[in-house]
Amino acid sequence: MTDTPRTEFALAAGVVALTTAACLPLRGRVNPTDVAMLFLLAVVFVAARYHRGPAVFASVLAIASFDLLFVPPYYHFSVHDTSYLLTFGVMLAVALVMSRLVAQIRDQSDDASDRERRTAAMYALSTELADAADRGQVLRIAEAHMERSGVGRATILLVDDPVAPGGALHLPTTGIFASLETRVAAEWAFERGESAGCGTGHCAEAGTLVAPLRTPSRTLGVVAVLPAADERVPTAAERATIEALAAQAALALERTLLAERHDLARAEVEGERLRTSLLSSLSHDLRTPLGSIEGAASSLLEPAGPLPPEVRHDLADSILEESRRMSRLVANLLDMIRVETGALVVKKAWQPLEEVLGVVLIRMEERLRSHPVQVQLPADLPLVPVDELLLEQVFINLLENAARYTPPGTPIGVKAWAESRAVVVEVSDRGPGVLPGDEEAVFRKFYRGAASSSQPGGGAGLGLTICRGIIAAHGGRMWVESQSGGGAAFRFSLPLEGPPMDALPTERPEG
Repeated sequence: MTDTPRTEFALAAGVVALTTAACLPLRGRVNPTDVAMLFLLAVVFVAARYHRGPAVFASVLAIASFDLLFVPPYYHFSVHDTSYLLTFGVMLAVALVMSRLVAQIRDQSDDASDRERRTAAMYALSTELADAADRGQVLRIAEAHMERSGVGRATILLVDDPVAPGGALHLPTTGIFASLETRVAAEWAFERGESAGCGTGHCAEAGTLVAPLRTPSRTLGVVAVLPAADERVPTAAERATIEALAAQAALALERTLLAERHDLARAEVEGERLRTSLLSSLSHDLRTPLGSIEGAASSLLEPAGPLPPEVRHDLADSILEESRRMSRLVANLLDMIRVETGALVVKKAWQPLEEVLGVVLIRMEERLRSHPVQVQLPADLPLVPVDELLLEQVFINLLENAARYTPPGTPIGVKAWAESRAVVVEVSDRGPGVLPGDEEAVFRKFYRGAASSSQPGGGAGLGLTICRGIIAAHGGRMWVESQSGGGAAFRFSLPLEGPPMDALPTERPEG
């Protein structure tokens, strides 16, 4: 403290006055040297309790009182016995030594208290930052803890692109950075990596304390702390606490930014892998239908002679079938991109499941002509909240797979039942089934089993991946089980949670 409170001087004078009053009845009865010991005790008491100024003041008052009232001749400051001069010197030296020792002890105690508060603040901050999952949480937690330090309102400002190395600091002209002095202090702190603003030796005219968010590799931004009271200057201990919290927050921010950079890099790798797979699939799977279409079309245009009607019909049918195959392939690729990029939007409405399935069976009547479809839907099956167009795509992919990979004439089963606030749907077949251990692999992108590889018109291996993505977007799950009599049963659940139930639509949207 630079200014000693006046109350300490008054209390020091009061202690000496009380000592004098207590010793007056002893004058003439005890040796003056013993009285000097009582005054020395009073000086030690003042030095132990107060600062150096009051201690020296008490020492001077004690010497004056002792000389005036207890050293003959009384009521005069003249000293006939020079031995008392040594007593006066000892009293003054004891006051100075005691005040210095007490000041050191007090400073050490204050430093220990400051370190304890700083350690407690850093521990509380690190405990909360350990559970922070992203950059926003780190910023909110760090600002809240800096405000709890007792200085005032805190605001953290990061560089424009903290994920990328480097980055520039763009200071706003509003809020805590409204004043020009604060912005100058923020720029100085960011460039030099040292605190600036009020309470420091740099840009002290600013009314805000600015500390850098510095890591061993770079400076991520600054934290500005506006004192709660006007013209309040943070103490050295408060500034040290803010700097320690800023350094800890910077390390936590760097950790989250590294995680974000890793996620971006992984997303780029996954995106590049997906693009490569899509291009590979396009180049491989489109070549066959395009070759068939080209060959059939060139045969129809051949001027060598008229083709029999049945041959022309077969060629036209081949062109139509291969065109549909290309359309399905392109549609699956587009749906896969929507699933992978999160652009799949589900618009739920309460629908009867048999209506959605009926539309699908009508659309697939030609493709299912060699496979009888056995439908088992209970009469009391509840309505389900679904996007009917997306659910139709799921049924189409499952039924098309069942028809493609099972022998002609084998039945395909579709049934559903209510179970634990959800409706479970099953599409089963009597084909070769799924190999043991491939129950999850069949849902991977571009996966093709042995049965798919032997099919001349096999797909791109995206249908089941798309189906699982659509069901997941509805809040359900999809899995496959082997049947005891042979074949596979693909099942998915549709939770009975959706928008408020309205009247059933009177007409279906086109699509």
